[in-house]
Amino acid sequence: QPKFYIAHKDEANTQIDLLLTLQQIDDDEILLQMAVDIGLEIPDLIYGIPEIRGILASDYQTAHTTFENALKNVSADPPTAVSCANSALESIIKHICEDGQLADCSQRHTLYDLTQHLLKQFEFYPDPKLNEHIRNVGSSLLNAASSIEALRSNHSDTAHGKVSGDYIIDDELYAKFIVNAVSTVGLFLLNYYEKKYVPAKHTGDEIPF
Repeated sequence: QPKFYIAHKDEANTQIDLLLTLQQIDDDEILLQMAVDIGLEIPDLIYGIPEIRGILASDYQTAHTTFENALKNVSADPPTAVSCANSALESIIKHICEDGQLADCSQRHTLYDLTQHLLKQFEFYPDPKLNEHIRNVGSSLLNAASSIEALRSNHSDTAHGKVSGDYIIDDELYAKFIVNAVSTVGLFLLNYYEKKYVPAKHTGDEIPF
């Protein structure tokens, strides 16, 4: 059930009274979500999910569809949300590697192996020769991928070898955490790839020398 009512300007309910509708909403979380959904700037808010949804919608359709399924199922079906989030991150990495700027990855690999492959291409793969801080970034990304895959493989409805009595994620709190983690990791990988590997697009107005 909606937590607020939509006020109208006329008896036929054909014109929404936006100001009155907003005035009677006393739930800050609802107001915040509405602002994010319509793209308003909000000070101090990190736009992880809205930003990655926009990027995926324009350039990564398969990953976008899967990520939207994850969002849709966070409350209704947490195990499916976790599984879709894992698959969305797999799709993001596969799309990056298929673009031609990096060595292609195996389509058979799961999230952990895909992340290893991409980190090696980015020269982030945990290696004693790397700068300590870069090495830590690589280790953190690899650990995140490992944990997301483990939750999908061992604690969701799609778990491999699941038997009766095994723990299944059934709380939307965990699903929200995984979806947010995927949006954060995926957004970093996409932005890093776009910044470091995708040739700059020329507008035609630039001086060609």
